[in-house]
Amino acid sequence: MKKTILFLLGVMVMTSFTACSPEEDIKNPDFQPYKLFEDFTSNTTDGAVINLAGWTNFAEAGTVKWNQGIYYSDKYAEFTSFQSGQAVNIAWLVSPKINVESNSKLAFDVAQAYVSTAANSIELLVSTDFDGTNVTAANWTVLNFTKPPLNFDTNFDFFSAGLIDLSAYASKDVYLAFKVKGSGTNTTLDGTYEIDNVRIINKN
Repeated sequence: MKKTILFLLGVMVMTSFTACSPEEDIKNPDFQPYKLFEDFTSNTTDGAVINLAGWTNFAEAGTVKWNQGIYYSDKYAEFTSFQSGQAVNIAWLVSPKINVESNSKLAFDVAQAYVSTAANSIELLVSTDFDGTNVTAANWTVLNFTKPPLNFDTNFDFFSAGLIDLSAYASKDVYLAFKVKGSGTNTTLDGTYEIDNVRIINKN
């Protein structure tokens, strides 16, 4: 028990209070860590190819992969086929294996820049049979998410992709993938996509 003396209008008043602590007044809720969280802050070189433990960065067509993006203090994953010189660029960024629970939800932030057509696309996919190596040999299912507007006024602005329900994969091990298609020779297909704060939370 802590005591203090207050002087109010020249009158000495004795009062007391109990220090806040989990044992006495407030019990904090149990912390539940993310099943997955990646904010791409471990890489320090802008433009470097992303190489994160457990993640697969794979160029299916062309040689361009997902790169580290840094703008002031912001860090994120970025893909662009601008000036690649290659007619087709397709790249995958695949997450580590995740065991999904019945109330698991995926959330992430996504941005675009100079994307003028849906053919210059970003997709979110899920697989239950990816072996950790052979991306194109696995079976992948497209998951819907809220995409950023194709509007030059919002170039490089991050938007929430919403909460993507993963309950259909409860009790299964899955991999999630971000797949981008573009072109370095077709100027209508050489836009940029960025993702950040990829996380899986348990939320009813």
